Amino acid sequence: MPSTTIVEVAKRAGVSPATVSYVLSGNRTISQGTQLRVRRAVEELDYKPHAGARSLRAGKTDMVALVVPFYDWSSEPVLMPFVYGVVQAARQHGWNVVLVTSDGGSDVNSVVRGKMVDGVVLMEVRAGDERLEVVQRLGVPAVAIGMPLEPVDIPFVDLDFEAAGRACVERLIGAGHEHIALLASPPGTFEKKLGYARRFWHGVAGTLEAAGLGFHGLPVEPTMEGTQEALDALLAEEPAVTGLIVQTEAVVDLLIRVLQQRGKSIPDDFSIVGVAWGEAVRHLVPPLTFVNFPSLEIGRTAIELLANKGPGTLLPAVFVEGATLGPARKT
Repeated sequence: MPSTTIVEVAKRAGVSPATVSYVLSGNRTISQGTQLRVRRAVEELDYKPHAGARSLRAGKTDMVALVVPFYDWSSEPVLMPFVYGVVQAARQHGWNVVLVTSDGGSDVNSVVRGKMVDGVVLMEVRAGDERLEVVQRLGVPAVAIGMPLEPVDIPFVDLDFEAAGRACVERLIGAGHEHIALLASPPGTFEKKLGYARRFWHGVAGTLEAAGLGFHGLPVEPTMEGTQEALDALLAEEPAVTGLIVQTEAVVDLLIRVLQQRGKSIPDDFSIVGVAWGEAVRHLVPPLTFVNFPSLEIGRTAIELLANKGPGTLLPAVFVEGATLGPARKT
């Protein structure tokens, strides 16, 4: 049988999940009548808080740090759904969220050692990330949004980017495309050794190699000039390209505009597939065929992992059907 959740207790008691959390933790002053309703609901539903949640609530702040580095290529429409998912789920547990905009370990060390927060959520995890070392050394409850490239004793949640890369290639091959190119995430994501950039690249390249097809790929700056330069370079390398895989929502938008300005038809001349948060590409014409990037769900899951500490999880690659994928043109 599934265990009772704090949301169910809150509904039975007629209060918010945050109020239930405050009653159980004793961190806030709650009226006696409300406390009695909550404790009665806890008893009736046989609610047992998870060990991880009890551990986090044993702190003094009811604050969680969300550590989000902002880089030159960072995009608000891409980052904000994660932030909203984290904040939304944290409120369900009675926690507030403080934003730390750093990619180094010193700021994380400061907020944890200064007892400003009881838990940490790390975004934009990269190879050799010193922030992972800091939270492990300090023993603070922590979770990563993004799969670490090396083994760590910290739960994580991420899209299965390798599977997403494979799925994009397989869709194009299934439509008859034999000349496929990747417009990857910005150069900085590779320079910073961010896991999602490398894993998607490997998923695409490995699947093409296994199919006996050539691989053509470039990191792309999410600007009109960067998109044009990358497309020209890829077509100069392989003029027969008919299938394009794009990792960044902003580049998809720009790529469609570039191709249309050049008199190219989508999908008659070029088919496009990619990875995107659905809300960010709803305006595209024609509608994009893409692997859904469940940003909100990832943010919410991060908080649940922080509360209930479980194993790392990769969310499956789920395709959303659009109109940018068609049969390969004759070359």
